[in-house]
Amino acid sequence: MPFCSKCGAELDEGTKFCPSCGTPVGPPVAKPERRKAERRPLNILAIVLIVLIAGVSIIVSLSFLPIRTCDISETRDVSYQEGIDKINLNFIADVAGINVAFEDLVDKLITLDVSVKGRVAVFGSSNLLDLTFDHTTSDNVLNITSEVDIVDRSWLRYYSLNVTCVICIDPSMNASLNVKTSIGGIVLDTQAGVVLNSLNLEATTGGVEANLVENVVLAGDVTVKTVTGGTKLSWDNLAITKNVQVNATTTTGGVDVDINQPTELLRNITVNAEATTGGVDFSIDIQGDVGAKIEAETTTGGINKYLPYGFSTPTDQLVQSTNYPDSNNFEVNLKTTTGGININARYTE
Repeated sequence: MPFCSKCGAELDEGTKFCPSCGTPVGPPVAKPERRKAERRPLNILAIVLIVLIAGVSIIVSLSFLPIRTCDISETRDVSYQEGIDKINLNFIADVAGINVAFEDLVDKLITLDVSVKGRVAVFGSSNLLDLTFDHTTSDNVLNITSEVDIVDRSWLRYYSLNVTCVICIDPSMNASLNVKTSIGGIVLDTQAGVVLNSLNLEATTGGVEANLVENVVLAGDVTVKTVTGGTKLSWDNLAITKNVQVNATTTTGGVDVDINQPTELLRNITVNAEATTGGVDFSIDIQGDVGAKIEAETTTGGINKYLPYGFSTPTDQLVQSTNYPDSNNFEVNLKTTTGGININARYTE
């Protein structure tokens, strides 16, 4: 005989409710079983990626950790030799700032000082500098071929390096200079009486500057060129022995040419100043029998002229001195693709 689960009263077979308390009569409800959550195994690929990322982070951190300073200095030179009065210099650097100057060296014909300063990371090599300096003499000419390389320039190995090359040439030497650097700038300083048979200064990334002071003798063509960076040429009353061409160019950057020529040239000079993306600033101050014609061309940009006296502008793109053509002249071509051209010109009799 069944009984009520609440009050204990007897129940008839088939009774659905307790007659005493009204509690529903039925089989007990089973409690649902709790299923344990399944643990999925970690994705193997994710684990591998985590390990790799952590490893690379550690390597990069260690690579940039400076553990020692770097201070390297090396010198090369050629002693004075009687009868040697010309120098042909071919100098190339991969990463360096280069300074070329003419100085009285007394017992030397040329000196080269190379310095490397900075900090080297954990994996940096102790042998950083590869310097070659080969020289021969033929008759009265000194021929020099020199190259400066930084060994293994991986960014993971070197934290900060500053490479400087200082080249000093005795002014008694008639010089043909070919100086190039991939990354870094070039600066040339001259002094009165220096004879330049030819001059070529080139940088891939960096500025190039040539300062030709009064009474420098120019006996050959001049090129100052860079791909990314500015070029600057300063010309102050030079002596010219032949018709020469002067090129100042850049792909991305500005070109600045400043010419002062109060004395007669006896020769003609062609000047080409060109920038692909960047401006061209051209200034000229001439006197007497020196004439000048300036042609300017720009694709995107304006041409600005400041002509205080002695110059006329027959067209928007042409400027010339009132005495042009004269017995000796500057033929100037200014060009830029994207950028402006500024012309500052004056002529006095």
